[in-house]
Amino acid sequence: MLDIVATLKILKKRFPNPGAMELGSPYQNLVAVMLSARTRDEQVLKLLPAFWKSFPTVEKLSKATTTQIEVRINTIGMFRQKAKNLKKMAVDVVSKFDGKIPSTMDELVSLAGVGRKTASVVLVCSFDKTAIAVDTHVFRVTNRLGWVRSKTVEDAEQKLLDIVPPRYHQTVNRVFVKLGRYVCIRSPRCWACPVRDLCEFKQKNLVRPKNADEILEDVDRREKELETLREKAT
Repeated sequence: MLDIVATLKILKKRFPNPGAMELGSPYQNLVAVMLSARTRDEQVLKLLPAFWKSFPTVEKLSKATTTQIEVRINTIGMFRQKAKNLKKMAVDVVSKFDGKIPSTMDELVSLAGVGRKTASVVLVCSFDKTAIAVDTHVFRVTNRLGWVRSKTVEDAEQKLLDIVPPRYHQTVNRVFVKLGRYVCIRSPRCWACPVRDLCEFKQKNLVRPKNADEILEDVDRREKELETLREKAT
């Protein structure tokens, strides 16, 4: 019997900070998540303060040229395509949604550059709605835990929505992204996992390496850095 709530509670204690892209307003939240695709969170958070100064509202962003947007995000990967998506997203929000970030899945995914994962983050973080954002980390971890047996992100998302109590939906992405980034990596560090006894993964790596303390110290350092950057970016 899967103990989903117990697992999430344990991981929430281990990783208590909000998600790196959980920022102030729905506009900020949406832009940040769009920028974070295939990009390190640290890189996105570092550029956001200057971005908000240039484009403090979705209306300002909608009036900017793609080149002006590119200048503010050219330190991250795929910045040209992301600039095009941000411009089109902002124009559509202003023209179709009266300048307000929409609050339904169908409306959000109608915007340029917004898929279900991005929309789910915004729905949960900005609008307190039922959704689970499934990225590669969440997909990998939940399959290893035995919560789902899925070959696609879409299938995993639907199965998780069926089995995870709604009040824990936000917790899923928050803790599994961190667990997947630091511990449940491709070659998992099961020796450092606080929920290994609740996990069905059979090839557990329980051998603590000689540099284990350094690895764990680095995890804590990176988490502190992310939280500092997130606070500055809000």
